[in-house]
Amino acid sequence: MLKKIILGVLLIGVIGILAAGAIYQTAYQTGNVGEARGRGRGAANESALALPANELAQGRGRGGSGYGQNSTNAVPAQPGVGQAQVSEWVTLQGTVVSADQNAMTVKTDKGEVIVENRPWLFAQESGFTTQVGDNVTLVGFYEGDTFEVGQISVTNGKTVVLRDQNGRPMWAGRGRRGG
Repeated sequence: MLKKIILGVLLIGVIGILAAGAIYQTAYQTGNVGEARGRGRGAANESALALPANELAQGRGRGGSGYGQNSTNAVPAQPGVGQAQVSEWVTLQGTVVSADQNAMTVKTDKGEVIVENRPWLFAQESGFTTQVGDNVTLVGFYEGDTFEVGQISVTNGKTVVLRDQNGRPMWAGRGRRGG
């Protein structure tokens, strides 16, 4: 009798683990891992999506106090606050040479900047659209040789904020501290 009880408990445990694994795997494949873990999908600060490019560069996005590239007080981001180490925000002007559901390529005087993967997906999910030939302003920072875009503005007034003033991706949600 004791063997049957132990065997039954083990069987129920194995079934529970398999079910949890199947739920997690499904959530992972659909990109909803945060929801499956009970963390929700963080939302962008809606008011930040309409900031002019110069305000993000000056650190005004999401109530921040960072400094922009034209400031004489430029300082690195506080350690541990954002996922990137932003020492200086840079503004680039360019023209969209290609844009589809996978990426947007902008030709600037510093070379081509490609916005792809999660940043581009987030921009599209936020309702941002652009077309070949549009003049755009990219505000971002260099991480090594790679230009990380923090905000995209089209001359027709459309703007999307991809990162806060500390370089933290907007698609990452609000974080554990709620800030």
